[in-house]
Amino acid sequence: MPAFTVSEHRVRPADRTFKMVALVTGVCLLGFIAFVGVRGSSSHVPGTAALEVPPPAVLKTGTVAPAFSLPRLSGGAPVSLAGYRGTPVILNFFASWCRDCRAELKAIATVAREASGHVAVVGVDSNDTSSSTAARLIAAVHATYPVGVDADAKVASAYLLSVLPVTYFLNAQGRVVGAALGPQTVASLDRWLKRLSTKEK
Repeated sequence: MPAFTVSEHRVRPADRTFKMVALVTGVCLLGFIAFVGVRGSSSHVPGTAALEVPPPAVLKTGTVAPAFSLPRLSGGAPVSLAGYRGTPVILNFFASWCRDCRAELKAIATVAREASGHVAVVGVDSNDTSSSTAARLIAAVHATYPVGVDADAKVASAYLLSVLPVTYFLNAQGRVVGAALGPQTVASLDRWLKRLSTKEK
């Protein structure tokens, strides 16, 4: 028994020290977590997206769309933007190597058929390595709208493109009404069609 009593008295101070260290460590850890939380919340302005990189540039609303005349995909008369003056235009930039571009082509083709006679749809195959692949993609979605080949991306550069796909919406006077980045759906394009129709009234 005495041996046990002596041993007990020796352990207790170490126990107290361990508990004290654990308590201090816990307090420090909680303080660090609180600091990180406050710092993170103070560096972000509510209601804004936490983007490291600004979104790609596009032509401003009201800008006159840069004119172009391009060889037609699969041959035929050149595709000239000037030929559509007096009619609103949906101008879609794409490439066969772009997965998101391929995903939206069916929607573009569908809306082109729906809007025929009211709004023109023009495609621009930009910076593409294979016009034949682009032609097959266009044929696969039964697209009948004209597509120009912008092999060296000069037209894309004039429209400030740095990503694909991008779709511009032009009024009958050839001015930019807006631009949409990324793949479009029939629903999103229909909303733009209504906006173009409103602008014409």
